[in-house]
Amino acid sequence: MTFMDTGDKDARFILGPFPFDEIRAEPNGDFFDSVADAMAAGFDLDQIWSVTCHDDDTFCHGPSHHYVNLLGFVATNERHDGHTYYVEGEDDK
Repeated sequence: MTFMDTGDKDARFILGPFPFDEIRAEPNGDFFDSVADAMAAGFDLDQIWSVTCHDDDTFCHGPSHHYVNLLGFVATNERHDGHTYYVEGEDDK
């Protein structure tokens, strides 16, 4: 598995399932379409995660500023530090 260069020298990648409960858009439970939609639902920027998919069926939850291979956005009750990425492959599900 190859990790992207985030341009963040403090980036930290954690392999395995995303450890937090995802909060998705109501009423259908889909991803939020934008950071603005998640913020309008009452979440702060550090509670919003981008969800990306990579060509080797690897999914990554990271800070909300990512847009390449973006599936959408989720929110959590937990706050992120802007440097941590959770990387989940097919074997981790």
